[in-house]
Amino acid sequence: MPALLVSPHLDDAVFGCGEWLQANPGTRVTTVFAGLPPDGGQRTDWDARCGFESAAQAVRERREEDRAALALLGGEPCWLEFGDSQYGATPSVEAVTDALSDLLARQAPDALFVFPIGLFHSDHRLVHEACMAAWRRRPRPALLYEDALYRGIPGLLQQRLAELLQAGLVLTPAKERPVADTAGAKARAVRCYASQLRAFGPGGHDDTARPERRWRFEINTAGAAPASEGTS
Repeated sequence: MPALLVSPHLDDAVFGCGEWLQANPGTRVTTVFAGLPPDGGQRTDWDARCGFESAAQAVRERREEDRAALALLGGEPCWLEFGDSQYGATPSVEAVTDALSDLLARQAPDALFVFPIGLFHSDHRLVHEACMAAWRRRPRPALLYEDALYRGIPGLLQQRLAELLQAGLVLTPAKERPVADTAGAKARAVRCYASQLRAFGPGGHDDTARPERRWRFEINTAGAAPASEGTS
């Protein structure tokens, strides 16, 4: 089945869904915060830790890392021009929703839509909200994936599931067929993001080696049938 997978930053899709991407070649991976900031000469603390001299260099080289990683997994990169929060250029939820709705309009109505649960980071939460809004405009089969690294914070995933339940979203772990020999390919793809691994430090990305998990969801509307069910 064709699929559109949404990634907040230039690494989140592979970190959270690398094995799934290997098992679903041809997936379009859309990174929301992949744009150059207005001030390309600025140097944030994170970019400095990654070894970059400027925001412009960071975005250019991180795109190349993403291209190389997705090539190993059979994914197709698609980069939106929004700047992430570290550059002080956070877009509105509405602007991101419009961009994702346009992408969904180009996909077949039965194309699977895969996006993050939205853990911890403000960019991740924004992307989740925009994806849900875009999905409501153009419903289709959908899955939520756990935001790698952040899901390892004790209690955070459980808290987020409770928040979503309170908001009327009921999540159930998706049943997916195991596919052999995907972990090795994912590990090689993760290593493509050398700048980010440098900043994370030793052991900082160990969560990417843990089993991936995705969730199907239902909208808990009294008297209504379930609104969505993920497939694999």
